[in-house]
Amino acid sequence: MNIGQLHERVRFWLDRVATARFEPSDIDIAINIATEDIVEEKYSGSKLLPGDSFQKTQKLRDELSKLVKTATPTMTITTNTVMLLTANMPSSFSHLLAIALTDSDSVEHNCWPQSYDRINVNEKNPYRRKRTAPFAKVYYNELSTGIKITHAFTSNPTLATIYYLSTPVAWSYGNEYTSTKSFTVADIVIAVSDTVVYNGATYHVGDAITIVTGHLTITSGTVIFDYIASDINEQLHEAIGRRAAINALLTIGETAKATELVKFFD
Repeated sequence: MNIGQLHERVRFWLDRVATARFEPSDIDIAINIATEDIVEEKYSGSKLLPGDSFQKTQKLRDELSKLVKTATPTMTITTNTVMLLTANMPSSFSHLLAIALTDSDSVEHNCWPQSYDRINVNEKNPYRRKRTAPFAKVYYNELSTGIKITHAFTSNPTLATIYYLSTPVAWSYGNEYTSTKSFTVADIVIAVSDTVVYNGATYHVGDAITIVTGHLTITSGTVIFDYIASDINEQLHEAIGRRAAINALLTIGETAKATELVKFFD
């Protein structure tokens, strides 16, 4: 769904319980809270059966795939240690998924998470201590200042790559415009009135319209522009719309109506 269609879906569910009308800005807030909550639930598995986590379930991989990003933060290097400082992490960083360390021979090695109570114990275990052969064993720990990677390479690593779950881009409805607004060629506007007439064609709520040369204004109706679409996977849009409707009801104290929607969705 685009942002126009998502707002319409939220209003549809709100209308089902005959509640008050909400401003687009209020619906934006409800949608963004729903988006953040659903992503967190999918990642942590708080609403799933034991063992069904992001790393184990293909369905969740599909649902969160667009939020999986990579980055190569600046490294602070000392002997057999690499620090990835929190200050150097991407601004969208949310949850760490994996780390890979590239050695001086350009070979990439997976890093293993190490619990704090195993830091010294592992070094005394010939099978678990950090090493380079027969295959490299590299560990990392999260600290208050960042991520500490320990390795046994004789030369300094050249690159650290993190795979992480990013914070979703926040949705924004944008601004509504009528036939008085002149757009630019290639602008994409979204119809938000029942009908929008543009360049001789009729569009309906949620339809995306691309502005073309010689037709810089719509003929009639209302559209939105300056909107922001989230980068979250479309498979979750319906769930976000439903959760946003519940969130909106709760903000005005309509607990009974929110409960009615929850029961309907179940």
